Amino acid sequence: MEEINQVSKKIVVRKLKNRSKKTESKVKSSLSIVHGGRTTFRALATNNDLPAPVKTDNSQNNKPINIYRKIAVSFIFLTILLVAIIFYFSLVKVSIVLIPSREDINSSLTLDVYDQQKNPVLNNNVILGIVKQVEAKELGTYQASGKEILGQEVVGKVIIINNYNKNQPLAATTRLLSSDNKLFRIKNTVNVPAGGEVEAEVYADEPSQEMAIGPAKFTIPGLWAGLQDKIYGQSQTAMKYKEKTRITIQQSDIDQAVNDLKAVLATKVKEQIDNDFKNYDQVIYEIDNNSITQQLDSKVGEEKDKFSLSIKTMVTAIAFADEKVFQLAKQKLASVLPDDKDLISFSKKDIAYNLNNFDLEQGMANINAIFAGKMSLKKESEVINKNKLIGLTNEQLIQYLNSIPEIAGYEIKFFPSFIKKVPNLVDRIDIRIKK
Repeated sequence: MEEINQVSKKIVVRKLKNRSKKTESKVKSSLSIVHGGRTTFRALATNNDLPAPVKTDNSQNNKPINIYRKIAVSFIFLTILLVAIIFYFSLVKVSIVLIPSREDINSSLTLDVYDQQKNPVLNNNVILGIVKQVEAKELGTYQASGKEILGQEVVGKVIIINNYNKNQPLAATTRLLSSDNKLFRIKNTVNVPAGGEVEAEVYADEPSQEMAIGPAKFTIPGLWAGLQDKIYGQSQTAMKYKEKTRITIQQSDIDQAVNDLKAVLATKVKEQIDNDFKNYDQVIYEIDNNSITQQLDSKVGEEKDKFSLSIKTMVTAIAFADEKVFQLAKQKLASVLPDDKDLISFSKKDIAYNLNNFDLEQGMANINAIFAGKMSLKKESEVINKNKLIGLTNEQLIQYLNSIPEIAGYEIKFFPSFIKKVPNLVDRIDIRIKK
């Protein structure tokens, strides 16, 4: 019996092993499902008690995929970078508009002017005009300033009133006393009729500015006390303070008079010359100080309030048309003008003349013409080296432009506007000069 049981157990174990092999074969032949580039195997289980599916190792298959992915990302990144570089170099630029400074340019010419009446045969290349002398004179009256105080006085007039029944004679120097005790005296003897009045000149007993009092009532201390209220004085106007002086002519008065009269003469000469040569564009004149003569009707130290002075001199006048001088001056400025500058402003008003010397016998004068114009950069001037601007920031560019004296101002425009750096290519830098 035991032997039968053992045989039966062996048969069952063998059957179970065969079933397990069949199940494993079914699992290996299960459908293969591909999804997203990865391959997975799903077992077809028929019974819950089957063993778990066997996991497959895919690390070896994923390595080539990751390499391809990195190559693609790198390619995309390099493509974007190349497009950005092409965009930068093709579109980015800076435009600079320069406003040039107006600079002074000065020069001068020495010219000869010939009197056309004395030199009629000269050619047209010389400057013809008038070279002559004219006489000028002036007369003035001036105040002497020498003052010597000899004394002082306070004088005025008082009406003497007599309300008594008898005439009242008053001798010269009779005293008159004001209500504030200021003492005056009658200058001349007067006789005041009974019931009447007389005007008398008076003066201060001790003159000073304080004695110049206004209208007042005066008593006469020399009269009997009983008559002082009947015979008295009354002034209608204020007393006047005066100094007794002696006026004399001083040397300083004469010197000042000469200077003043010369100034008056110079003004008169200009008016006279401008009127006499009004048909000419330019008139240069010079007062000959060596020919000045003066005449005084008094002398130093003489007691006199005023004196008269006359002065006479010769004036050299040169008159000419200025068109030829203007053209010569313009040519002179053009000859000294820098190659990169243009003359932008110059007119006849910018020329000043002065007389060097003259010869009246030959009818010739040598004059000096001093003139000044304005110049600025030409439009085609290359005042800025573009190579020095490459790579500069906006702040560095401003600092560089401010250091150039020929530039008065500028306008900077970057494109695109958010870029504030000068491009690295010279042909992307545009510089223009504004006139």
